[in-house]
Amino acid sequence: MKLQPTPSQVEGPYFLANSPVATTLDLTAAGGKGDKFELSGQVVGTDGVIISGATVHVWLADAAGAYDNQDAKGNPIALPPARHRLRGRIVTGADGKYNFKAVRPGNYALSPSGNDFRPGHIHIKLVAAGYRTLVTQLYFQDDDYNDQDLEGDGFFKPELVIHATPVVPDGKTVQKGVFNFVLEK
Repeated sequence: MKLQPTPSQVEGPYFLANSPVATTLDLTAAGGKGDKFELSGQVVGTDGVIISGATVHVWLADAAGAYDNQDAKGNPIALPPARHRLRGRIVTGADGKYNFKAVRPGNYALSPSGNDFRPGHIHIKLVAAGYRTLVTQLYFQDDDYNDQDLEGDGFFKPELVIHATPVVPDGKTVQKGVFNFVLEK
């Protein structure tokens, strides 16, 4: 049985290749006040084979919808690794698993009018020897802006939704979700 590869999405302007590498990635302090979540999962090939040694790049906005490497107008800026707050890399072990914690990213306006917003999302870039690099975004099932995201393949797709518990954050419980990535050779 061949597994469907995880859909790709746009990388966006805020990716930084030299983010810190950690075995335990905890971005909760950097995200400010907001609902905490934890995401875990496994990286496998379309043939179901576990992929060890995959690098999982993670970057996201803070609870207010701002990235750590953007200026007041939303333009990307150079940011030395010592100032990276909302990003990091995890390398999967022999079991192909990854895990990280963060504050749920907020929505941000798509235009100066402030009438249209991107849903909160997590950027992911997966790099593994012998496999195509995957750039994608993950979304939250309860975000009101999922259906109002930009049009096109690079934006909201239902198959990229994290099914978390609790479904809606309650401000007290850490929302936990699982998302497994499938890479193509």
